[in-house]
Amino acid sequence: MRKFIGLIGAGALLLSLVPATLAASPVVSPSRSSGTIVGIAVANGNFTTLVAAVGCADPAVATALTSGQQLTVFAPTDAAFLASPFGPLTAGNICTVPQGVLTDILLYHVETGRHFSNSVLPKKAGQTKTIDTLLGQSFKVGATGAIRTTSGLTHPKIVAANIAATNGVIHVVDAVLVPSF
Repeated sequence: MRKFIGLIGAGALLLSLVPATLAASPVVSPSRSSGTIVGIAVANGNFTTLVAAVGCADPAVATALTSGQQLTVFAPTDAAFLASPFGPLTAGNICTVPQGVLTDILLYHVETGRHFSNSVLPKKAGQTKTIDTLLGQSFKVGATGAIRTTSGLTHPKIVAANIAATNGVIHVVDAVLVPSF
C-alpha cells in the first residue's frame, strides 16, 4: 500500500511539472491518422494558399503528396504565405509565382518518410537536426522548433506538430521555408 501511495504522489508531481515543460515546446503526441496529407490540408481551411500552390506547381508535387509514399510535410499556413518574402501570397495570386520557383519552394517543405517531432526536434537546447528535403537541399531544426533555411530569408518555427496522415505527418510552420536559388 505504501508503494502505491508513493507512486500516486510521484505521478502527481510529474503531472504538475509537465505543463510547464511543454508550454514552450511544439512537441505534442501524434494524432490519429484522419486522411491524406492533402485531404487534411483541404479540410483544415488554414492551408488554402498551400493547396492552391500545389495545384500551380509541377504536377509531380501533387502526385508525390497523394501517392502512398510516407512523407513529412512542413506546412505553412495562409498567414505564413501572406508574410512571404515574395510579397503577400494568397490562394488567388499564388499562381503568379513562376512554376519552377513554386515547385522548388514546395519540395523544400517535404521530407521522405514519416517523421514525428521526436525525430525532427533535437532533445537538447543548442543542438540541431538536419532535414533533407525532396528538393535536395536541407534545413536545420532546433530543439524549440526554430528552423534555419539555406537562404536565411525567413525565420520559421514549427508551431504545431504531429498531425498524422495516412501517408505521412504534418508539422505546421509559421513562415514559408525558402531554399537557396
